Amino acid sequence: MALNAVMLEQGTRHPVPLPNENFLYHCSGVKFELKSGDGYPGDQLSLASPSGTAFISNQRIIFLPATTTHLTSTTNQPHTVNSYTIPHTNIKDQKFVQPLFGANRFEALAIPVANGHVEGRATLVLTFKEGGGFDFATIARKLSERIQETGEVPAHEEELPGYEGPQDVLPAYPDEAPPGYEQR
Repeated sequence: MALNAVMLEQGTRHPVPLPNENFLYHCSGVKFELKSGDGYPGDQLSLASPSGTAFISNQRIIFLPATTTHLTSTTNQPHTVNSYTIPHTNIKDQKFVQPLFGANRFEALAIPVANGHVEGRATLVLTFKEGGGFDFATIARKLSERIQETGEVPAHEEELPGYEGPQDVLPAYPDEAPPGYEQR
């Protein structure tokens, strides 16, 4: 996971794609929380943003607060979330929570990356206040399963086309029974 390390396209709020990266889904109205530490005072990190946009690509999950611009997305200020990114290979124990009251949320254990400005494992929580959480979590789960099966990040995540056999060819049935075949 890396804090304040997402580059944005100039004049937009869209992340600059990495090589071979395809963005699969994004959702606005998302609350971001990142908590790490074991509960002892001074030994924990708690970052939050009340509203922003969550992106999911074939390589990573990205969160951009509503106030982020291409000028501030990589500014590293202590305890300030200007952008957040985590590769799918560093996400463990993900789950989708649908509470009886309140918004749906995606929760996962985030393992840090080198020079990511966050140390130690942390809990990532994305709360989908305006919907879209189920689709986001479904894509994240499929990517996680695929990474576990193959051991590598997929180049793209697209549904395979359905099989369509020949439409104008009818099966050939012989007019006569084969030799040695007796009808009863």
